[in-house]
Amino acid sequence: MRVLGAILAGGKSRRFGSDKAQARYDGQCLMAHCIAALRAQVDDLVVCGREWDGLVSLPDRPLADAGPLGGLNAALHYRGFDAVLCVPVDVHPLPVDLRAMLEGDAARVLASQHA
Repeated sequence: MRVLGAILAGGKSRRFGSDKAQARYDGQCLMAHCIAALRAQVDDLVVCGREWDGLVSLPDRPLADAGPLGGLNAALHYRGFDAVLCVPVDVHPLPVDLRAMLEGDAARVLASQHA
């Protein structure tokens, strides 16, 4: 199965106060941490909602500044992949075995029901 890694990195980071992708943690920006954690788990990697050196950039769909769902929509429409592993840029640390965890038997539950 060919899996596309998609990093959601759009938005203006208004509440955060500065660019989250550039925010530094443990000597690297959050985007660098995301790229490092995902690269070995996927067949290709894109950034949704912004430009980033060395990676394909996907604009939000169907409109610019559509938020996280616009980035997810763009990734789902990117051709040539069977699945998308989508993560936000500001979640750290990402498990280095995230794909394996999601593909395992424990990942069979997609939603829960609440009374």
